[in-house]
Amino acid sequence: MADVERKAMAPAHLPPADSNTTMAQQLEAQPPNEGFDAWMQALGAFLVYTATWGLLSTYGSYQSYYERTLPDVSTDTIAWVGTVEGVLLIMGGVVTGPIYDRGHIRLLLYVGTFLTVFGVMMLSLCTAYWQMLLAQGWCVGIGSGILYTPSIALVAMTFTKRRALAVCFATSGTAVGGIIFPIVFVRLLPAVGFAWATRILGFITLIELVIALAIILPHATSPTKSKTSPPRALFEPRALTEPAFGAFCLALFFMWIAYWVPFFFIPTFAEYKLGATAEWSFYLLVITSAATLPGRLLAVFVIRLFGVAGGMFAFAFISGVLLYVWSAVATLPAFEAWIVLLGVFMAPLAVFYPAIIPQLCPTKELVGTRMGMASAAAALGVVLGAPVSSKLIDLTTGEFWKMQVLIASCMMAGAGCQAYVWWSLRRQQQLPKKS
Repeated sequence: MADVERKAMAPAHLPPADSNTTMAQQLEAQPPNEGFDAWMQALGAFLVYTATWGLLSTYGSYQSYYERTLPDVSTDTIAWVGTVEGVLLIMGGVVTGPIYDRGHIRLLLYVGTFLTVFGVMMLSLCTAYWQMLLAQGWCVGIGSGILYTPSIALVAMTFTKRRALAVCFATSGTAVGGIIFPIVFVRLLPAVGFAWATRILGFITLIELVIALAIILPHATSPTKSKTSPPRALFEPRALTEPAFGAFCLALFFMWIAYWVPFFFIPTFAEYKLGATAEWSFYLLVITSAATLPGRLLAVFVIRLFGVAGGMFAFAFISGVLLYVWSAVATLPAFEAWIVLLGVFMAPLAVFYPAIIPQLCPTKELVGTRMGMASAAAALGVVLGAPVSSKLIDLTTGEFWKMQVLIASCMMAGAGCQAYVWWSLRRQQQLPKKS
């Protein structure tokens, strides 16, 4: 979930701003407004997340289906469909952030909705791999990347006191989509076939997004009225010379090599390694997505009690241990227990990391830029994760251990980098303040 809480530093209904008004100055003038209208905004963003990140969470079902129906296409080649979708979804926020800042919110919502629904509908017509890559990977990925940033930004600007809870509620649409879409797909696939099963998912996506736009658009106001002021920078080279921020980007790179791989290959592992039926393999994704819901709530609790940097290190370390344990899982009941633990402890990493960025910025004006840079580091990890991991899988012999060791080692490397970030921030807080 990259770039998700980037706007979470800015509360609701910002006062009129000109090109000389800083975000920090606008924040100080904010009255809280967390009534019915505010929670409706959160509901709209929830529906957007269900239709965007929820679709990506469902990709494991498609990966398993493609492996059975495209025998001439290798597993690692098929994995590029989900990889491209994930990378474009993450990187979309990096590009659309400045567009949002300049006030073009409605345009982003309309274009993102069209491309997402169009991509799913075109996927229902696909019969060749390259068509699936274009429709599901590129079209859905671009549309989702355009769509989710303004929706969560509006929620973050609307809430002040209960912002963490509101953002957690909105982003939990990812888990709900990961529950609903695989069930619909697996139930409809044998009854109506791939085309109509995917088409019905497209109609569900359309309905969700139409309702979301009806809720969001009446309140879709820009955080700044100036569309002529220079957009914020996409890259700040000096940031990479700061040890803490550089280590954080490296941590995200390693963590996100591993992050999406289990979600992509859970059905494949269950079917080819443990002998599960194709139908039950799909349902394992539903179980994993359901387990992420308490994990996200746990992340909010841990942030309030122990701090975000230390919490992220702990969750990354536990996730690394769980990924190593995966190589020892040999029965279906053990695998079912394992995926529940993975959903609880690994999914919250996407909630933790955006909240660390403000602590690594010298000024609030750099939060957006550095969030984009951190998202780019995570996206680079996604680019390498699934394709490289799938190269290490041998479906004919049911051999997965090489992939499991790789992603576990990457997660542990990310946890090590995050430990340095945690130590650095604690040391910075203990230093005497200059008068």
